[in-house]
Amino acid sequence: LLEQLQRSTISPLEIASVKIRKSESHLLLDKVKAAGFQGKGKGSLATFFNPYANKKNDSTGKNILTLVAQGEERTIEIEFNNCLAVPLEIPNCQLVFDKSCTLDIEAPPLSFTLPPKSENYAVHFPFIVASLDTESRPATKDKEESKEASPSPFAFEAIGIRVSTFNRSFFVPFEPDVILDSKGTKAKIAPQIPIPISTFQSQKKSTTPVDKPSFVNLEGVLAQPNLLVSFATSPTPLEDAVTVPVFLSDGEIFTIPPFRLENDFGSSGLGSLQRLQIVGVGMPGLPEEILFDTDEVAKALEEEEDRFSDEELEDDDFDEMMEHDGLPPLKMKCLAEGLSLSSINDKSKSLGEGSILSFQIAATHDMGDRIKNGGNVRIRFRYRGPSPITGIEIWRKREIALKIVKVKGPRISSLTFRSDLSWGSPYSDLCHALAIQRIKKETVISFADGLDGDAIFEGNVSEILIPSGEVSNALEKKTLLDNIGKSKGVYITTNDIVILMAVANETGSTIILSNRSGVVGGFVEEPMPTVRVSSGVSVKIPVVIPRIACLDGNGDVVEIANELISHTALKWESEVVDDDKNDSMHKGKRKGRVRIPSRCLKEMIQEHHSFATRICKPPISIQFLVDNDKKDEIGVMIGIPIDVTISATAEDWIPIETLKNCTATLEFCCARKNSGVNPQTFLQDNQGSYIWCGQVRKSFRFDKAKLSHNARLCFTSTGDFVVSACVKIKRKNNEEVWWAPDFQCIKVTKE
Repeated sequence: LLEQLQRSTISPLEIASVKIRKSESHLLLDKVKAAGFQGKGKGSLATFFNPYANKKNDSTGKNILTLVAQGEERTIEIEFNNCLAVPLEIPNCQLVFDKSCTLDIEAPPLSFTLPPKSENYAVHFPFIVASLDTESRPATKDKEESKEASPSPFAFEAIGIRVSTFNRSFFVPFEPDVILDSKGTKAKIAPQIPIPISTFQSQKKSTTPVDKPSFVNLEGVLAQPNLLVSFATSPTPLEDAVTVPVFLSDGEIFTIPPFRLENDFGSSGLGSLQRLQIVGVGMPGLPEEILFDTDEVAKALEEEEDRFSDEELEDDDFDEMMEHDGLPPLKMKCLAEGLSLSSINDKSKSLGEGSILSFQIAATHDMGDRIKNGGNVRIRFRYRGPSPITGIEIWRKREIALKIVKVKGPRISSLTFRSDLSWGSPYSDLCHALAIQRIKKETVISFADGLDGDAIFEGNVSEILIPSGEVSNALEKKTLLDNIGKSKGVYITTNDIVILMAVANETGSTIILSNRSGVVGGFVEEPMPTVRVSSGVSVKIPVVIPRIACLDGNGDVVEIANELISHTALKWESEVVDDDKNDSMHKGKRKGRVRIPSRCLKEMIQEHHSFATRICKPPISIQFLVDNDKKDEIGVMIGIPIDVTISATAEDWIPIETLKNCTATLEFCCARKNSGVNPQTFLQDNQGSYIWCGQVRKSFRFDKAKLSHNARLCFTSTGDFVVSACVKIKRKNNEEVWWAPDFQCIKVTKE
């Protein structure tokens, strides 16, 4: 024994360092405890941090186990120093392992030559775990299992090398004072004679840690699967460093080209896939999100969530991103119809016939400002195979990086409001007549006439209704309800409004616009189910939407910006040209959503009070009748009078404080059709054509339950005329004009 020790100490061959070479990232193994599993003998305090537990030695690598799958070749790198001035030829050098009887390890011997006086000469020694005997492994006592540092029955370590040179064979350990006993396992001895002090050389103290040769701690596991991922159109598997570009515009839904999943069972053919998780990693606001899981329990928890095989629900999964703000800028979905473990583990399929799946990634309308440098989004395929120990799972992962590339897409560039629902509306003629009546300064009845106790002179409205110092504090709040009477403008009390929405197509192909309701725009007589927009073209689409209620079901003020966005959001889909179907990935079929930017819309609502007034429900309901009847057209003769009536009622949702500070003026108007081209022609066409009998306008306190007024109209010339009425809501120095939703066409003849 001493002779063997002396030979090893005077050997010209020295070991500088030993380490196991790291395998590719997708082949690394991770050992975790199975969910819900508890080992024997674990106390109630086992989950707490133990400051006296054994720590891993990071400087030397001790107590760090490297998992080695059965049938997969791994490599140990050993760096040698040659103390001789001549080349040192090593005809036979083989790794020596300290292992149990449950493992069968194959490590072929190597031959090499060390250059003279060489240092840190690296040699790679391959080895392979040929088999694991999981049935005859020795039983472990409960007491030993309860220990935190209890070794695995399949753990082993590389303790040295057996070298043959100079016609002799000797063992060189990785650590000093280690020899092999008669059974071939490691054993340590303590030298009885101290080493002379002269053998030590004085060295300068250094704080830099020095790597020392140490044992390589390993653990064998059963043969594991190797998941291969490739594009469906290519038979070549993707490498670890592959990056897939994702071309996204704001609001776009991008479909990544489909992938094919295959299982490489290895040389043993036993590495079956037992569970597969697909995880979206690196999305802002969602560091990790499980997109797909083959575990039956996980499926049961997500039965009512996304159904990947239902094509009708594909687009609806991203509706929330388009209708709400403050959400993460990206969302990913897995389209895994027909994907299962049996289809991946099917050995009857050859390479290139694996299971197909795809992914969709959607962006919010403000994604471009929140994703920088392409992001760090990855698709992680996390899977596991068989484990030799109950309660322990062996996992692997493979990742595909996605680079977000910002491109241009369609956008809503402007909104234009129309005051009526039809193109040939006579409200422009009526507005000219209303302006002429204002110039004439016609007087209204006074209190002394006694026709209505609430009637007042138009010129004294603000002075009578708003006493000094009695304005309610509720009116000081800048809410939607406080805008009543402050938005100067002309409006119509209809249930719907018309918006001319300009959509600019900045993509490189023609797009088709659609909507969830099935009608993009147009009117009732001529609806537009879809709109085709060429590349580089901006179109204005007439969109009819219902007016937005100021209060919701709970009596709270609604967010009119969100309501308007939901009514005007559109879907778009690009037309695929036949020449581009097999071209690059970003020239395929594109689709997404386009909506009004919420931040811009909210700023417009705050700055312009009339914006909210135009899209919200009117504060008053008006009914207008001619001769107490409604007809498309009425025929009268010259000199025959007709009776006109208007009744108005304030809406219940208006605060009482607001009503008390407002007045309402009911006014009739009449004009000849198509005479409102300019003021001069209007006066010529309408002057002396009709005569009003009675009051044209009448003012009331707005807090009255119902307002009504009537008058009589007589025509003095023939032609086509239109008659209607409006309500002017005044508040301090502001005035809103609300026209009745109906008007009456009258044809005047001589007989």
